[in-house]
Amino acid sequence: MKYYVTADVHGYFTELKIALTEAGFFEDTEPHKLIICGDLFDRGEEALQLQEFLMDLLNKDQLILIRGNHEDLLLKLLLTRKFLPHNSINGTAATLESFFGSYSIDPTDNTIDLSGKEQTVNSLCRFIYSTSNYFETENYVFVHGWMPENV
Repeated sequence: MKYYVTADVHGYFTELKIALTEAGFFEDTEPHKLIICGDLFDRGEEALQLQEFLMDLLNKDQLILIRGNHEDLLLKLLLTRKFLPHNSINGTAATLESFFGSYSIDPTDNTIDLSGKEQTVNSLCRFIYSTSNYFETENYVFVHGWMPENV
């Protein structure tokens, strides 16, 4: 099995696709997979396109996703619906806009209104839950930047 490895895509789908094309990922006829070592979203404006592309690779069994801290940030925001100041700085606000379009934040408690968008919320949560903390081959361990203590 041949592995193509990257990390910190941060929602820059076009750049990822260009890099994979240049590396021969799409032309490779041997068994191969893409490993992304975390930080799929935040900052770039192509989160939705990136997720659709990654779902296609997952369905073809050509992708291994490692969870990064930005996946944790997005998951926490989706589950709590609490918008915190760092969500603007780290790019999670841009990711929300990419997936949900406009949304409102209640100024009294910073709660995000995603009513009517539960299907997208649930789909994103399932997608993030499908990530792993690490991936191991005979000679290598792929992580985002840490290993859980219980491994």
